[in-house]
Amino acid sequence: MSQRNRERRKNDGRRKRGFDRSERRERFDWNHREKDFDVRRGDFRFLILMAIAEKPMHGYALIQELGTTYQRPVSAGLVYPTLQELDDMGYVSLEEKNGKRVYSITAEGRKYLEQNEELVGRLQKGREHAGWLGKFGFLGDVRDIKEMIMTNNDYVDEEKMKKIQEIIAETKKKIAAVVFS
Repeated sequence: MSQRNRERRKNDGRRKRGFDRSERRERFDWNHREKDFDVRRGDFRFLILMAIAEKPMHGYALIQELGTTYQRPVSAGLVYPTLQELDDMGYVSLEEKNGKRVYSITAEGRKYLEQNEELVGRLQKGREHAGWLGKFGFLGDVRDIKEMIMTNNDYVDEEKMKKIQEIIAETKKKIAAVVFS
């Protein structure tokens, strides 16, 4: 809501219902990028060390783990060079197991994490927040449905719109039954 509209609303004597978008953002902060625990440039090596400190794993498993844990895609072009850098620094060790190269954290790697405990704590908060956001992954599907209907508006006649509304109403009832049961 613009400043002008806020002034107009305040001055016209109408009672304000609910809260405006800025208040909604403050109450329900879905955008984790604004938080102080977002992943920043240079943090990626710590994410890798933190992951393999929990359990040794090969590169592909690490890509999957980081993608799932932080709710964002991770590329092999970022993971493998970083693993090589960490190996060169002596923070990870490499072992061949069942034809796969498995990475483990070394004592030096653990010490490096301990020396950077504030940064590691911020990244752990980020992981917790990403896990919380992951529970709401279905909201992307809701957005996709909205986009599909709106971008294909020319093909959605009254009959189709009525059918869509019925499906949504039925789905809403089912969701309410799950939430409130």
